[in-house]
Amino acid sequence: MSRQRQQTQAEQAFDALEILLVTLQLEPGSRVQEKELAETVGFGRTPVREAIQRLSAQGLLTVYPRKGLAVSPVKQAELAQIIEVRRVLERLLVVKAAERASHDQRLALQAVAIHLDGLSDKLELFLRLDRRLDELLASACGNEHLRQALAPMHAHCRRLWFMNLPRVDLASAATFHAALARSVGEGDRAGAVRALNGIMNILDGLVTSLSDN
Repeated sequence: MSRQRQQTQAEQAFDALEILLVTLQLEPGSRVQEKELAETVGFGRTPVREAIQRLSAQGLLTVYPRKGLAVSPVKQAELAQIIEVRRVLERLLVVKAAERASHDQRLALQAVAIHLDGLSDKLELFLRLDRRLDELLASACGNEHLRQALAPMHAHCRRLWFMNLPRVDLASAATFHAALARSVGEGDRAGAVRALNGIMNILDGLVTSLSDN
């Protein structure tokens, strides 16, 4: 099997495991085994091991040598720090994306905005669109270091959205995300920053509502 194919499987395993973590199908604080995860996502041990290493580096899984794995708990103090850093870095990302996006990327952003318009009661669809928006912005900004820095923060924030389902004002969140996608697509840097601030304020409120065990 080629190295390129192994990388493809590792990426697929990573995406599948991240979804399980973000949507709380793998419960925060629970213990899991590598073999169990491989069977769940349907990939071999090698790509799953690579995915686990990435998820551990992102803080979603904790590896205990010779003892297995644990799903990292959700901690208010840690999330508050993530939001604090994300607010600064993502402002740079959306500004650069608004400046640098290609024609095709701008069209894709407008399409995401259309799908987000009026969304009010489908959290899983919202999370898929949120991830798509993150991918488009990361690609459009033209800065790989910025993309790598923000990727784990986005995953933690998606898990925060999901675990706060009863308290999320999904219509408001979708409106801000649509405004962000549309503003970047139109090259409106100021509008993108305003929409981003709205998103960050919602996340701040969700973090404040948490309490560490």
